[in-house]
Amino acid sequence: MPPEHLARPTRDELHDLDRGDCALLVDGYLRLLARQEAACRRLLGTFAAVFLRRKAQHRLAFTRVGDYARERLGLSARELQSTAHVATKLDGLPAIARAFDMGELSWTHTRALVQVATPETEAAWVACARALTVRALERRIGVGLRPCDDGTSSSDETVPSSDGAVTLPRDRRPAATEAIDEDDSSRLEGEPAVRIRIGSPRRVRALWRATVELARQMAGESLPLWQACEAIAAEGLTSPAACRAASRGPTSEANVTCRGGDAAVVAAADGPERRADAFPFVDWNAVADAIPASLPLPDSCETLDAFALDARMRATVAAMQRVHWQTGRLLRLVFDLRLYRLLGFRTAAHYVKERLGIGIRSAEMLVAVERVTWRAPALATAYERGLVSALRALMIAPLLSETHGAAWVGRAREVTVRRLGEEVQWALNHQDVDPLCESVAPPPAGALVMPTPAQMRACFPDEAPEIVISLPAPASVAALFETAIAAFTRRGEARWRGFERLLENVRTEWNGRPRHPDPVFARDRWRCAVPTCGARRNLHDHHVLFRSRGGDNHRTNRVALCAQHHQHGVHGGGYLRAWGEAPDGIHWELGVRRDGPPLLKLRGGRYVTVD
Repeated sequence: MPPEHLARPTRDELHDLDRGDCALLVDGYLRLLARQEAACRRLLGTFAAVFLRRKAQHRLAFTRVGDYARERLGLSARELQSTAHVATKLDGLPAIARAFDMGELSWTHTRALVQVATPETEAAWVACARALTVRALERRIGVGLRPCDDGTSSSDETVPSSDGAVTLPRDRRPAATEAIDEDDSSRLEGEPAVRIRIGSPRRVRALWRATVELARQMAGESLPLWQACEAIAAEGLTSPAACRAASRGPTSEANVTCRGGDAAVVAAADGPERRADAFPFVDWNAVADAIPASLPLPDSCETLDAFALDARMRATVAAMQRVHWQTGRLLRLVFDLRLYRLLGFRTAAHYVKERLGIGIRSAEMLVAVERVTWRAPALATAYERGLVSALRALMIAPLLSETHGAAWVGRAREVTVRRLGEEVQWALNHQDVDPLCESVAPPPAGALVMPTPAQMRACFPDEAPEIVISLPAPASVAALFETAIAAFTRRGEARWRGFERLLENVRTEWNGRPRHPDPVFARDRWRCAVPTCGARRNLHDHHVLFRSRGGDNHRTNRVALCAQHHQHGVHGGGYLRAWGEAPDGIHWELGVRRDGPPLLKLRGGRYVTVD
């Protein structure tokens, strides 16, 4: 393993570094860490499969898997479900599982193979995976090839042999001009991913965040940014102000770019597919390492209850974070010094996917956290010790400063992920409308007071674009959004002024629409008030002190709860308890049980005790 406290090299040390020797040394450490991370991931999937099958998040007073995974594990629901799926499939594919345990197959290989392999064909697929690059293997699986010909397929469909030779059926051959993407991050909703970029003053960014939040309230769910962008554009184009742009397309100044040029992607797809040919100077001997002894062993997962499964998964994630901390530090060295080129790889994406078995987005996230901790010693210490997850570290990254950095690190440990996101947005908005852009401390306990619309519209002298708002979106959504901006941009004006008018028009329209008359929903911002819940629809007006026990109808005794938490958490299973005064003085107990303390205790969005 790398040293426990891996010292960051100085600028002079980097200048005198023997990059060839460094590349070999760092590569060996990274492969070892990648094996440990993959072993942890399989173990996590074993526990997660049982957890998800039982829907154990409900027993812990979480409505959705995503809320549980984000709050307790620092993962997305999709990542947890994918890990559980792979681990479950491996139980029925002993040859693939054995190759994975021996280090011959990476997690990326394994995730691709379990989609198509059967007990009869897994040996052939393992042989194919040993010889092909990950990209070539994924392409072959994506077009539906099989590892053997059973006589029912057409005559031009052959076995994907160990040398990679394969003939695609005519109806499955990609067109010569089709851009074959190297990873799923370059496509959204089946379309090429396009990045929208808008240069604007900082105060407009505050208006953008407020409009995105309003779009999510109108939709009743936590929309991804690109879907909120689509809703904003669709609303703006129905305005009379947009009629004059009906006959013209997107503005000529539209700054939207594909994530990687088509020519480069096609060129990459035409490269060698056999691993030995694509990377002839790379040593592909497996680097195997045992699972760290501190990890819990899955001897009898079926006998574990929801609380025990939660404890095992959190312990596994803690071990993974330890690996991620060291991996991010070494990967930054590889990226900054371009060491992957000395190892025979053309790009960093090729290196991490083919050599380490992880995606470029995951690698970039680890490096991003490392860059943040580099300039924030308090966060570096907390992240290294597992006190702050990568998710929380990236959330507070824009607010770290010498003045308030330690306070934000402390706040990241004290509150739920949802509350932390709200406080970060509050701080960023206040920072953006401040002419001096001074750093902002965490807010005091109580309701968050956002900047007023007048503050967000206040023009500063000599105003010019200072920041860039950037987000990926499907190509059709990007074109729609650019058309909406053009409709609100006057001749000769900067593009960001049309963007600002579009946001103001949409906010005026949405705020003018009739809402449910219950003031409790508006006070709780049209979302479930449980601090760990992200639900925004099917809201119920709940009496904190039941009316049957003498509770009144005053607003301090009423709070918005989603149907799941209201009917099953409070009144059904009794897994959720609440008392106190709404909105910020409520005490919450989640995962209530008779034979032990609850899973979580909170007051407002702040932890009181943590298991």
